Amino acid sequence: MKYSPVVLSYFSQSGGPDQEYLRFLEDEYKSIGKAWEQYQIQEGSSRYFEVEFPPRGSADGDEVAEDIRNYKHRILIFHFSGHADSEQLLFRDGSSHARGLAGLLGEAQNLKLVFLNGCATYDQVKLLFENNIKIVIATRGKVNDGIAREFSETFYKALSDTEYTIRSAFEHALNELRRKYPAFNSVPAEPVVWRGLVTESEEDSDRWELYVNEKYQQEIDRREWWKIRLASPTRKDLLAGRSFWDQAMNFLVLILCLLGITIVVYAVFFMQDHMLALVGLAAAFLAYFGFKNKQRYKTVELNSILADEEVIRRMRLFA
Repeated sequence: MKYSPVVLSYFSQSGGPDQEYLRFLEDEYKSIGKAWEQYQIQEGSSRYFEVEFPPRGSADGDEVAEDIRNYKHRILIFHFSGHADSEQLLFRDGSSHARGLAGLLGEAQNLKLVFLNGCATYDQVKLLFENNIKIVIATRGKVNDGIAREFSETFYKALSDTEYTIRSAFEHALNELRRKYPAFNSVPAEPVVWRGLVTESEEDSDRWELYVNEKYQQEIDRREWWKIRLASPTRKDLLAGRSFWDQAMNFLVLILCLLGITIVVYAVFFMQDHMLALVGLAAAFLAYFGFKNKQRYKTVELNSILADEEVIRRMRLFA
């Protein structure tokens, strides 16, 4: 079975009595969905790529958290439109604090872009990058509701086209605003490479900026940026065995590795016995072989949603 990358998009009026009603939110959500429908509209044209766009729209924080858990490594883009500030996104059931949401998004290893289309979301960039998010579009100061819709609509129309990269789609959307509104001529199009700098307090209304994590600068210019990969198991995934057999494999690999190193050292430095040294090397090789085999099946286990039968066959050592 083929699994497409997923674009998660939400909007929220937040429902607070002090919050201004944002009348273009639903229009923005519909236009984003339409941009991602082009692959189906154009009947699989190579100009567009296929994504899954779950019909969410207005949502609460619990639903967002559930979607992140369910789609996890398939998530390509996370988009939010609505009321926000430097520390939270405001959903209809209340606020979702930025630190917790950033931690949840950090679990999605294929997530390429977080677009926070709300007021003053700049301060959330640091939290997202601390959780290994690659690219963020955020705002400084207050954002006009209608202009926010125009910017995101134009951005996603370009981004869904395979001729555009993330950088060129951002530049395209900004140039479209410059064409209509001269005030945007002063807004820079160059991405901000994030190196863990201290958050600034400067505000500037109707200003979007493209931030890229220093470790992933190549992603904003990569042509096939939308392709999702199998998530790699971490050291913790490999060492933390859930079953008896996982623990047994860890123990066996460790014993073989230590035994092999000990035999090699003893054979070379004390016995000058090359045949015995080869036995030690063989034991060390078996340890490495066992570790790689575990890495393979842990990769399949971690990517159970992404791994079809062909992937499983290729990843298993004894297929």
